[in-house]
Amino acid sequence: MQKRASTYDKVTVLLHWTIGIGILAIGIIEIMRHEFPKGTLIREGLKPLHQPAGTVLFALIMVRIAWRATFGTTIATEKRNFSGYAAKLTHLALYAMMVGLPLLGMLSVFARGKPIDFGVFQFVMPLGDLIGPYAGLMNSAHEALGYGILLLAFVHAAAALGHHYVLKDDVLVRMRFTRTRRVADLRPSGAAAAEAAVGSRTLVSA
Repeated sequence: MQKRASTYDKVTVLLHWTIGIGILAIGIIEIMRHEFPKGTLIREGLKPLHQPAGTVLFALIMVRIAWRATFGTTIATEKRNFSGYAAKLTHLALYAMMVGLPLLGMLSVFARGKPIDFGVFQFVMPLGDLIGPYAGLMNSAHEALGYGILLLAFVHAAAALGHHYVLKDDVLVRMRFTRTRRVADLRPSGAAAAEAAVGSRTLVSA
């Protein structure tokens, strides 16, 4: 069951930063790897890391989606203006790309009849007969999404920094490792509520 709060819970924050850093690392390493000539030690040495890393990242993304839909916290207030709608659209696009990018990569591997090699074990799905003819198309879409998600992640990060340093709001602070405060916790209660009520009556009478 979801909880409404002023900041995200620790699991959500951990998954957010882990997945974000993972996407950037895998994308940048893959781009740099292709800058080296084929057959060189560094290009061939980094190649076996891409598929298992992407598969692990896909699993973490699925965990994040499941956590968000069940036990994760949701922010209490959402701005109903252009900025709020733009943020929602950006998040939806990021989630769609986060799911589609590794999924297309995995399917393109299985379509070629190859396993994803983790070293100590292999992840195999015999889909060659079913989607084999689309392997090249899926791989091209995977590469295009890779560039797209890096661009969108940059826009997302720039917007978060803009909120923090220009607008001076709490958008970036929500993703820090702090104690999650529920909305109910932010409301005055007990003696504090009584004191606030007395103070308000005093101001009115004055």
